[in-house]
Amino acid sequence: MRSIIIALLCLFGSTQMMAADLKKGEKINKTCALCHGAWGQGTAGAKSPRIAGMTTGFLVKILTEYRSKKRKNAGMVTTSGIHKMTDKHIQDIATYLAGIDLRNDPRFDVDHAKGDKAKGKEIFNSECKGCHRRTGYGKPEKGIPALAGQQTKYIINTIERFKARNRVHDDDPEDDLFDEMFPKKEDMLNLTAYLSTLDDVTEPISATLPGGKSILAKGNPAVKSKKTNIAKAPSQEVVPGARVSEITQTVAKMELGTGISRDEAIVAMRNKAVELNMRLVGEQHVSRALEKRGEKTPYLAIFQFCNLSDAKAIVHNNPLYAAYMPCRVAMVEDTSGKIWLMMLNLDILVDNTLVSKDIVKTVIGVNQKMLEIMVAGTTGDL
Repeated sequence: MRSIIIALLCLFGSTQMMAADLKKGEKINKTCALCHGAWGQGTAGAKSPRIAGMTTGFLVKILTEYRSKKRKNAGMVTTSGIHKMTDKHIQDIATYLAGIDLRNDPRFDVDHAKGDKAKGKEIFNSECKGCHRRTGYGKPEKGIPALAGQQTKYIINTIERFKARNRVHDDDPEDDLFDEMFPKKEDMLNLTAYLSTLDDVTEPISATLPGGKSILAKGNPAVKSKKTNIAKAPSQEVVPGARVSEITQTVAKMELGTGISRDEAIVAMRNKAVELNMRLVGEQHVSRALEKRGEKTPYLAIFQFCNLSDAKAIVHNNPLYAAYMPCRVAMVEDTSGKIWLMMLNLDILVDNTLVSKDIVKTVIGVNQKMLEIMVAGTTGDL
């Protein structure tokens, strides 16, 4: 049995390399951060894997495949704007993400997975260590990705998709490597239980961004300054994806798709919220109310969604978050008559002072659900 997880993330192909602009990559990453976190750390679950530290070649490959629809994820494509990215955009964001190093910062350790770690270590040593190294961080110079630090449910989901042939391994549709691999799910759980220990840090230091800049946060004993070094310089260049305010970096917005009416968008958002267990707790049809008073105004309506358990956890962590509850999507008509959906980008709120790991995951998870609601509205997806 070959290395188990050349399988997992290793779908590398030849790509024409070009000079990358890290500042542009950092800007494009704002749209990736809506689901994957500001530093590409990912969040628990199968939908938002860690993308920080993946090799440039791998990231270029998968982004190109999403752009060509070889890989399909309509929500991600709409939010990130991959379908509008040029080859240069892809090279810039791939290079930027590849340069983020989270390995030596305990704030980004993945949760320990359930399973027998000792048995998982045996599987790793016999099948994985040869290619992915003893540390589990792979061999980037040879295109072998890291398994340490990757989100557990994403790894399991990837294995299952390879086994079911829902995802092509090694660019070979006939590859049968996973047909007989992991006959028991227990083996998969044991392996991921061990993998989840490989990014545990014994001597914490600050994680780094491309160019050697530190990701600084309050409470990190290895950091003297409490001020983030993440560049905030404004840029006027338009990049693909859900637009994020360049001033406050707190608002994401999407334009309604061609042919999608306001009513269709509203119905789609309501239905998606039900699917995601996000209760619609309020609606304010502002322009309609003003028109009844004789005041003509561009269309404006506000829709409020909430998952009660998530709201409780977030506010318990920091009562200040109560000011942002419930989560809101505004439907706004601009001066040209275009209709936009806008929401507060919750992930950006935790950029400068990382809250506890568990709450970061909750915040990003809520953010992701709200984005799915917005995407449903902009596409009329019922």
